[in-house]
Amino acid sequence: MWNEARWLKVPMEEIRRRKIYHGDMTGRFAYFRCEMDLPDKVHLTVDITASSRYRLWVNSRPVLSGPCKGDAWRQYYETVELTDLLVPGRNVFCVQVLYNDPNTAEIQTDERAAIYGVMGVQSGHRLAVEGDVYNEDDIVVGTLTTGRADWRVWLDNSFYLKSSDITCYLGAVTEEIDFSRMPAPWKEKGFDASGWIKAEVADTVLPTSILFSVGVQPKFRIREREIPLLYEKEDAFERDFSRVDGNEVGLLEKGSITVAPGQNVELILDAGAVKNGYPRYVFRGGRGGTVTITYFEKFGGQGSDLRRTDYENGEISGLTDTVCLSGEEICYEPFWVRTFRFVRVHIRAKEEAVVLLAPNFRRTGYPLEVDSYIHSSSPWVERLWDICVRTLGNCMMETYMDCPYYEQLQFAMDTRLEALFTYAVSGDYALARKALIDFHYGMQPEGLTAGKYPSAYLQVLSTFSLHYIYMLWEYYQQTGDRETVRFCQGDIDRILDYFDAKIGEDGLVGRLEFWEFVDWQPDWSEFSGIPRALQQGASTIINLMYAYALSCAGSLFAAMGRDSLAGEYNSRRTTILKAIQELCWDAEKGMYREGPECCQFTQHAQSWAVLNGLVEGEAARAVLTNAIEDKACLKCSFSTAYEWFRALEKAEMYGAMRDCLNDWISLLELDCTTCPETPRGSRSECHAWSALPMYEMVRTMAGVVQEGIGWEHVRIQPNTMDLEDLQGKVATPKGDISFRYEKADGVWHYSVELPEGMEATFVYPNGSQVRLNGGKVQM
Repeated sequence: MWNEARWLKVPMEEIRRRKIYHGDMTGRFAYFRCEMDLPDKVHLTVDITASSRYRLWVNSRPVLSGPCKGDAWRQYYETVELTDLLVPGRNVFCVQVLYNDPNTAEIQTDERAAIYGVMGVQSGHRLAVEGDVYNEDDIVVGTLTTGRADWRVWLDNSFYLKSSDITCYLGAVTEEIDFSRMPAPWKEKGFDASGWIKAEVADTVLPTSILFSVGVQPKFRIREREIPLLYEKEDAFERDFSRVDGNEVGLLEKGSITVAPGQNVELILDAGAVKNGYPRYVFRGGRGGTVTITYFEKFGGQGSDLRRTDYENGEISGLTDTVCLSGEEICYEPFWVRTFRFVRVHIRAKEEAVVLLAPNFRRTGYPLEVDSYIHSSSPWVERLWDICVRTLGNCMMETYMDCPYYEQLQFAMDTRLEALFTYAVSGDYALARKALIDFHYGMQPEGLTAGKYPSAYLQVLSTFSLHYIYMLWEYYQQTGDRETVRFCQGDIDRILDYFDAKIGEDGLVGRLEFWEFVDWQPDWSEFSGIPRALQQGASTIINLMYAYALSCAGSLFAAMGRDSLAGEYNSRRTTILKAIQELCWDAEKGMYREGPECCQFTQHAQSWAVLNGLVEGEAARAVLTNAIEDKACLKCSFSTAYEWFRALEKAEMYGAMRDCLNDWISLLELDCTTCPETPRGSRSECHAWSALPMYEMVRTMAGVVQEGIGWEHVRIQPNTMDLEDLQGKVATPKGDISFRYEKADGVWHYSVELPEGMEATFVYPNGSQVRLNGGKVQM
């Protein structure tokens, strides 16, 4: 749609007036404002983007944030319908634009933060909007198109985004704002912007010059957003722990609180669960007073295992915004999304009383439609399902994220698991597809993809490139999307060749470059999650992960008709597995050592061995049983539990799977509303790689497993463990599968309803099978 729009930037006159020069722009904001008088019954759709990050308001109402996260080769724009926000008469359009230059912020000494998940082009504050207002007769009666409309700009020199020891210069940021130094009501209709300078017009958004036509690329490579807009919906805090002088305040019930001159008041609000949102606070009066607002996921801070609601004993530690009041009515909403379950608002009034209206927030996230559900009379089932689904949803924004509170970054290992969990509950694969494309754009010359991407500073985790291969194969199995596979398939050969080049004289992959992360094991803490075996030679885990990646690559290329390359990968796999068997098997322990020269044993190595088919049947059950019973054998944490569960499933050890679920069920006693990063002593309270039970409830307990490509066939093999009943619905690309399993007088009764045209095999606990076709079947 970009036809006439020009980029707007801050004029040099404004930069000089605010005394913000090169190296001091990052983390700061420019406010763009356009006013327009409109008749009744008009309609408006706009395209909008900005250099790093923006937030749009129309007539004082927040609309959306953007642009969608891209990189130096992909700058996205949003298309948004604004008709319902327009009114007859004066309309005000406001855009807050952040300039994010992490290369500058990294060398700052003033705690300046960069949002590393945002890869803004180095250009300063830029804004582009295209859209005309039409009346009922489709006649243009106004425009927002930059370069034609009268956009005004104010460069804010009063504050910049900060980081802290909580965020560690990663994703989340904090604000320290003195509202007496900035135009606080600049988004309001009645604000007088006549003193603002006219925004400077720069180059066109889509160049049509001869340079562009012969392949010379513009600085901004604009493309349409590939995923839906994030939702924003009104939400409210459910309760408060607020007390003054030992008395309950009842802020939420009363609707406001007045803090007398000289008084200090601390209010604590509970959102009921960990959520992502844009909080909104309205203050009246209180000139010179200060307010600190702390967002935290649980009482107790990092590493604490108190009940998450333990207000009496748990400390409060978290991201903190600071606001200095001007005496005017102020509506404060942080620019960057906040993640929280609890919020502490600490008000320090000076000479003038402060009135705080009951805060609320706009909850936000990726608009995932959760079409699957699970129900059982056992109370833990639905409760655990809910916290897993909430965890996944909180970690889905414009990318998948490891955690929304801290880093907010798309790591390949985390993302592969999040994609699998998404497949279990929804037929929406857009975010998974974009993640694969993101990692493709993150490929490095060495032959590995960036460990997290998009990211404004490069971090390579060598093992995570293997997870990218797993994810690509699993995506193809789920969707049959050959176009995306063809786009990314060249990366596979580069990654596998990188690992092949690291094979030593013993026939095993040795030390890799970069970060060879596997799991946050206490015994590996001095090595930052790298297996101890690598200090002495090769790691069995990493070699088995490499072998599994060769298997995925072989299957993928065979499906794509590239049989020669598939054969090469399968041959390499056979060779590496032979070396592992010869060098790493310990007959005395009945397990695989963690390396030829390392006597440590791990559940990780045993699970990967089973998945690679090194041991099968009774032998596999023996190996996994030894790994469970040996107290010295390192256990898989939440992050690596997926492979452990798949190995137990392959060995048909469902009782052991049920025992493992207790680590998650115990979270319910701690009042967790999301899954923490690790079973105990967690940093992050919401970490999507830990949401595994939702996947197990669908795949293992309900027993719904896709076979072939794109759900061309389905196997239904219930394993209800110790439950007395289970029912629900599983979303598939070909329609929903409904099921009901009930035990009566010691006998199980099964009911399954398939979409029309779907074929399935139902497998009874005794191994007998029956073929099913579309429709409802009682068994």
